Amino acid sequence: MRLPRILLLLAGALFSPAAQAAKPPRKPTVILFVGNSFFHGARPPVLNYNAANVTDENFTPNRHGQRYRQYLNEPGPWGGIPGIFKKMTDEAGLNYEVHIEALSGQSLQFHYDSLLAVIKQPKWEVVVMHDHSTGPLPTRHGGQPERFVTYGTKMEQAVHEANPSAQVYLYQTWANAQLTYTPGATYAGQPLDSMTRDLHAAYYGLARGDGRIAGVAPAGDAWLRAIQSGAAMPNPYAPNASKMNLWAPDGRHPSASGAYLNACVLFAELTGKDPRKLGAAEQSASALGLAPAQAVALQRVAYEQVREAKKAGRK
Repeated sequence: MRLPRILLLLAGALFSPAAQAAKPPRKPTVILFVGNSFFHGARPPVLNYNAANVTDENFTPNRHGQRYRQYLNEPGPWGGIPGIFKKMTDEAGLNYEVHIEALSGQSLQFHYDSLLAVIKQPKWEVVVMHDHSTGPLPTRHGGQPERFVTYGTKMEQAVHEANPSAQVYLYQTWANAQLTYTPGATYAGQPLDSMTRDLHAAYYGLARGDGRIAGVAPAGDAWLRAIQSGAAMPNPYAPNASKMNLWAPDGRHPSASGAYLNACVLFAELTGKDPRKLGAAEQSASALGLAPAQAVALQRVAYEQVREAKKAGRK
């Protein structure tokens, strides 16, 4: 049956390029990353990567206010690992509005006590947070586990008080090579996975005990997987040119490859998408100086770690 001419004209108008362009843009998912230099990366090329597309909540050009505590060698605004995440989501056709609230060397207690006005806003749909790198560790290893649980819980409650439907995630940090391979350090003489196990237990323990935490982005576990699979070197003080070094020269912060792996883990955990589909031509990897084969290897490690964690549940 032939449609009347008027109906054909209407249909053509509705599905024309002009009509499609007139559709309102998809609303972005507004996400806040809360932490310290383990999010911003501490040094270039990670520190300022994609900063133009990330809102740095603490950046003040005149160095007044909270960012007054910033170190002179960490010029802002910062993009960091959230900036890499943002680039990945753009490439995947996802719409995220990314914000970072990070201050070097600080704990969740500091953020709660000093920056609650930033954190406690109803606009945040997703909040991802981590503690000081040693904070969640057992007391015998220099940690403050009770503080970690107390303020991790308070932060979750503050976010949900402002927006009950927000999703709160934890970002599990990684083993510190400096604390493992330096004589007399808190993990000296122990295998690298000792600190990773302690961090895993703390972050997953908080998520399990709280009950209102949506999940854990297992970056630290992914580092160990990359090392155990042979993609990355286990000891940056005994370098192996055939393997990636996930640590920066200080043995604590992430290198470009370590930051990239972390962003892949966040991408997999937060979006539910497969980072392997980003592929060898993924743009942030190239900008950070990674070879295509390295990007693919790190994407695979992140996918495998997040998949394994999902199967295991909150263990």
